[in-house]
Amino acid sequence: RKPASGTPFDPSVRRAEKMATQSLADGRQLLVCADEAQMAQRLVTEVTAAAKEKIAAKGSFSLCIPAGSMVSALSALSPEAVDWSKVHIFFTGERLGVNKSYTAALDAFCRNCKIQNVYYPIMRPLFSWSTGLPEFAVKEAAAAYTCLLKNHPAIDNSGPMPSFDMLLLGVGDDGHCGSLHPKSEHIKAAGDGTVTFGIHKPGKNQIAISMDVMCASKQVILACTGEKKKDAVRRALSGDFESHDCPAALVKAAVTTWYVDKASLADYTPK
Repeated sequence: RKPASGTPFDPSVRRAEKMATQSLADGRQLLVCADEAQMAQRLVTEVTAAAKEKIAAKGSFSLCIPAGSMVSALSALSPEAVDWSKVHIFFTGERLGVNKSYTAALDAFCRNCKIQNVYYPIMRPLFSWSTGLPEFAVKEAAAAYTCLLKNHPAIDNSGPMPSFDMLLLGVGDDGHCGSLHPKSEHIKAAGDGTVTFGIHKPGKNQIAISMDVMCASKQVILACTGEKKKDAVRRALSGDFESHDCPAALVKAAVTTWYVDKASLADYTPK
């Protein structure tokens, strides 16, 4: 939007337009937005504010993102709002050789904001598409991404796991987040110290950051919109799910905030 003066809207101003955030019993925060548009505005505000704060404090900002609607919302980021040369973009998961998340980030906001520090997984260019990737190549790509996360100067590695300044996560209808799906071996590995998984399946070769990395992040925002997400929201916020059946519910970082709209919250009353 634009104010009456006609000058471009600075998303950081949005901070003054507070929406109520509710604290849940386990320490997580809940923000209820009217709709997806209002949620997108708030997301842009929070990313902008966090980037400014971290750049002022330590000279860089590490942001880990998924693909999908959350990244699309970042198209409203202002090229003038932040020193984007000090922002570093990482991914919760990526299809090897396809780089869908990387392309989505470029299209949504990285080109417009002239962000050059965008890190997709490295893969040996040795294999034809007709035969697919051998398993060792997928594991090698995961190991290389782990090495990146554990050594990048924009990421805090003072603790046992790499810690992003901010992590954004979409939530699936089934409660998955990032590339961690219900009942999968990767969500069952939570707590084992893995940084990056290499997932090698027919038609699906990718890397995925672990739940351990997600929970080590300094600030996490999980977003849900639409009526089809209401069951995932209810289960995640209430704790009414079987073990490893709702990965998004397991994300508990230093600051963890759920963004929901009225449709995804439906008639559930958080406690």
